[in-house]
Amino acid sequence: MESSFDTFLSVTPTTAELTKHIDVSTNWYIVGTMLDLDQKRLRSIEAQTGHTDTHKMIKMFNLWLTTTPTASRRQVLETLRIRVVGENTLADEYEKHLKDLHEATYTPPSTEAVSILQKNIQSLNEALVSPVQVSQLLYSKRCISEATLDEMEKIDQGRSLDDKKTTLLTAMKETVSSDHRKLKDIATVLSDVEKTRDIGKEMVTKYEENMGVSAEVQRQKVVGSNEDCASDILRNNYSALSLSITEPVRMARLLHEEVISDEALSRVISTRGSVSDSRAVLLKAVRDAVHSNYKHLELFVTVLRKFSETAHIGDTIFEEYCQLFCENVNTIEEVETYLKEGRSLKDATSVESGSACGSFEEVKWILSSHKILFPHSMKEKIEELRIKFGSTFFKVRGNFAKDKNLSIDEMKLLVSDCFPDLSSQVFNKKTINEVLDVVKTRCNIINILPLEVLASEFNIKKAKKVIKGYKEFARDFCKSTSIELCLDQELQAVPTPSHLKKETVTFILEWSPNDTTLQDINDVLQKLEPLKNYFIQVDTIKTGQSVVVTCYCPAEYTGSLIMAVLEKIEILQKRGLKEFIIGNCTIWNNTAYEVLVSSTMATKEVEQPTIMTVNNYKERELLFMRQQFVKQMEELQMKLGTRKEEDHTHILPKESIDELNEKLETQYAINRRKTMEIEDLQAIMREKDEKMIDTEKELASLKKLSENKQQEIEQLKLELEDKNRQKDGTVIWGSDHVYLTSPSVAQCKEVICKLENKHDIMALSASSSHSTQYLIPTILQSTTIKKLVMYSFFLTPDDILSFSSQLSTNKSLMILCLINGSIKDDGVIVLAKSLQLNETLRELYLTGNPDITSASAQSLAQLLRNNKTLSNLYLYDTNIEYDGVEILLKSLTNSTLETLWLDKQLKETCLTLIEDMNIIQFW
Repeated sequence: MESSFDTFLSVTPTTAELTKHIDVSTNWYIVGTMLDLDQKRLRSIEAQTGHTDTHKMIKMFNLWLTTTPTASRRQVLETLRIRVVGENTLADEYEKHLKDLHEATYTPPSTEAVSILQKNIQSLNEALVSPVQVSQLLYSKRCISEATLDEMEKIDQGRSLDDKKTTLLTAMKETVSSDHRKLKDIATVLSDVEKTRDIGKEMVTKYEENMGVSAEVQRQKVVGSNEDCASDILRNNYSALSLSITEPVRMARLLHEEVISDEALSRVISTRGSVSDSRAVLLKAVRDAVHSNYKHLELFVTVLRKFSETAHIGDTIFEEYCQLFCENVNTIEEVETYLKEGRSLKDATSVESGSACGSFEEVKWILSSHKILFPHSMKEKIEELRIKFGSTFFKVRGNFAKDKNLSIDEMKLLVSDCFPDLSSQVFNKKTINEVLDVVKTRCNIINILPLEVLASEFNIKKAKKVIKGYKEFARDFCKSTSIELCLDQELQAVPTPSHLKKETVTFILEWSPNDTTLQDINDVLQKLEPLKNYFIQVDTIKTGQSVVVTCYCPAEYTGSLIMAVLEKIEILQKRGLKEFIIGNCTIWNNTAYEVLVSSTMATKEVEQPTIMTVNNYKERELLFMRQQFVKQMEELQMKLGTRKEEDHTHILPKESIDELNEKLETQYAINRRKTMEIEDLQAIMREKDEKMIDTEKELASLKKLSENKQQEIEQLKLELEDKNRQKDGTVIWGSDHVYLTSPSVAQCKEVICKLENKHDIMALSASSSHSTQYLIPTILQSTTIKKLVMYSFFLTPDDILSFSSQLSTNKSLMILCLINGSIKDDGVIVLAKSLQLNETLRELYLTGNPDITSASAQSLAQLLRNNKTLSNLYLYDTNIEYDGVEILLKSLTNSTLETLWLDKQLKETCLTLIEDMNIIQFW
C-alpha cells in the first residue's frame, strides 16, 4: 500500500486539482520560482493587469504543467514545504487529501493485473492455436510451473484443444494473482506469437498505463542439487528450443539409450505426424533425464550442436553449464599465451614477426574473447605445449584477418565439406573469427590438421608458415614425451561437452607408459587409412594394466572407422593393439584370436586368421577343426617316432637258432603288424590332410564371401537395433475391427491367426517396417478386410512394394487410408501404380501428408485414368500446388472419379482450370 501511494504521488496533477487544493494566493510567484519556471515568463504573468492573484496562480500552474514533463504531486508538496515558501499547513492538507483519494480509488496491483488478463481471456481463447508452444515459452519465462507444462505437453487423445487452452489460461491467472509483475512477462510472450501479437501488445500497454513501468522480476539463483541447477539452465533456454527444434525424431534417435529411454523414443516416433507434438514429447523426456542426472544436459548439448537450427542454443547452454559445473576447467586468452612465449604486444603488430595485424586497433580486435583450455592441474611440459598452441592460433587468426579477400561463406563451405560434423556449428557464424573458434574444437594440442586445411586451401602463406613451425614443435614434443607424462592430461584445445557413447572410440594398447611416446600413438592412428585422422580426435590418455587412448569419431564415420581398423588389424595387433571399443561395444579384442601358430609335422606356421574369418561363426568352427587336426598329426608323429626308436634299439640275445628263428618269426609278425598300423595311420593322416585341404579351401571361399558381408554390416546393425527395440504394442479388438499400435511381429502373427470374416476394419499406427511388411501383405491376400487405415508412421517405398502385388489383386478392400505423415511422393508413385488394376477400391485417403507434392501428381493422374472403380480421392492437407492440380484436373475427363477433395486454398486455381466444379470438393 505504501509503495502504491509513492507511485500515486508520482502522477502529474491536473490544473483543476491544483487550483482547488493549492491556493497560494499572493505567494504564487515564489512557488513558481521554486518550481524552476522561466523568470521572464513569470514576470510576464505578473505584469498582466486586470487579473487577480488566483488567476495569475492558475496561469503559473499551467505554465509549469506544460513545460515540465516530470511534473508530479510530490514535487508540489516538496515545494510548499520549502522554508522560503512556508506553506506547510497547506502542504499537510493537500497530502491528507491525496491519501484519502488514494485510499478510495486504490486497487491492488494483483487485482488490476488479473482484471487486465480477464478482459482478454475470451480473445486469447479464440486466438490460441498452439497452446502447447505458448506454454513452453511461458515456462521458460517462469510464468507457469513445470507441472502445468507437463500437463500441456502430455499427448492424450482424450483431451481436446479447448481442454489445453483452459489449462493454460487457468495457470496464467494463478500466476498473475500471486505476482502482478508476471502479467508483463506473459503479455511479452504473447506479443511474440503471431496469432496473439495484438492481444499481447494491448496487454503490455494497459499494464504500463495502470501500474507504471515497475521493476522486472529478477530471476532467482537456483540453490539446490546439481540436477536442480542443470534443469534451471535447460529452462532458461526452453523457449528457444521449442521454436528451433525441427527434427525431433532424428534428435531422439541420437539421444536414445544414453539420455532417453526406449519408451520415450517410441512416443516421439508415434507422434511424428506433428512436429510440435514430437518436439513436446522429446523436450519432456530430456527434462526428465536432466532431473535424474545433470550430466545428461552435456549429452543434450552434444546432440543440439549436430543441427544448424539448434547449434547456437547448445553453445549457450554449455556456456551456462560450464560456469556451474566445470570447476576444473580453466581457460586463458590466446593473446596471453602469445605473450607468455616472451613477446610483447608491440611485437604482435609487427608484420615481420608473422603476427596477425598491422595496427594496434587490429590487435585489440583480435584479442576479444578467443580462449583455449588451460586445466588447473597441468604438468609443466604439457603447459608449454598449450602455450605454444594458443600462441599459434592467435597468430594464425591474425593472418586470416589480414586477408581482405577471404570470404566467410567460402570458409564455412570448406569447413562443412571437410568436416561435415561441424557444418551445423558454422551455419550461423557471422565472422571468420567465429568460424575459427568452431574449427578449434576439432583440434587438439598435438594435432592442428583442421586449421592447416583452411590455411592451405585459402593459401594464407604466413599462416602456413606458422602452422608448419607448430607441427615441427608438436612432432618433436610427441617424439620426446613419454606417455606416462601425458596420463590423464586433457589434449582438447577447448572445453567440450561429453561425447555420445556411440561416438567415443577406445583403443587399448599393450604398452608400458614408460617405454612409449605420444608419437607411438600418432603412428598407430596414421595406419587407419583412408581416414587420414580427419575424423579421429584424441581426447585423453589413461592407464590401467595397459595404455587406454580415448578418441572422438562422429557417428556417421564410425562404420568407416570399424572397417579401417579391421582391415589393418594384423598391423595394429603387431603394434600392440589389445582391444578396440566403440561406446559399450567391443568390436575387437586379441583374446578371441589366440590360435596355434605352428605345426612340427607340417613344418610351417598355421596362418593367422584374418578379421573377416574371425568375424564369421562358421569360420571359427572350421578354424577350430583345423587346429584339432594339427594336434592329432603331432600325436601321430610322436607315436611313429617312438616306434622307430624301438626298432633301432632292439638287440636280439645270443641263443639257439631255433629260439632265434622263433623270435625272428615273432618279431617279423610284430613288425608286420607295426607296418600295417603305420600304413593305417598314414592313411588316416592322408585323409585328414585331404580334409585340411578341403577346410582351407572352404576357409578361402568363406573369406571371399565374408568380404561381401562386410558391406552389409551397417544395414544389419540397423535392423538388429530395430528388432531389439521392438516391444509389444497395443492391440484392441472390437466386434468388427482391430486396432494395432506399435505392434511387434509376434503380435502381428497373433492378429493374423485370430482375424475372422466379421473383422472388416483394421487400423495400424506407429508400426515398424518389419511389422508392416509382415502384416499387410498377409491380410490383403487372405482376409476380407474392407477398410484399412495406416497413420502416424512413415511408409517407405519398400514397405509399399512389400504389399503392392496383393493390393493389385485384392477383392475385398474398399477404403484405404494412408494419413497423417505416413507417405511421401516416392511412396505415392509406387502406391498409384499398384492400384491401377485394383477392381474393388472405392475411396483413397491421402490427407495430412505434407510431403505429398506436385511431383506425384502425374502418377495419381494415371491412376485416375486407368482405375475404373475409384470414386473418391482425398488430397487435402498436402502440398500439391497449381501445376499438380492442373495435371489432376486434366485426368478427370477420362476418369470415373465422382469426387476429388482438395485444399480450400486451391479453389480459385480450380475455377480457372475446370468448368464443372461439381466433381471438386474443398476442405
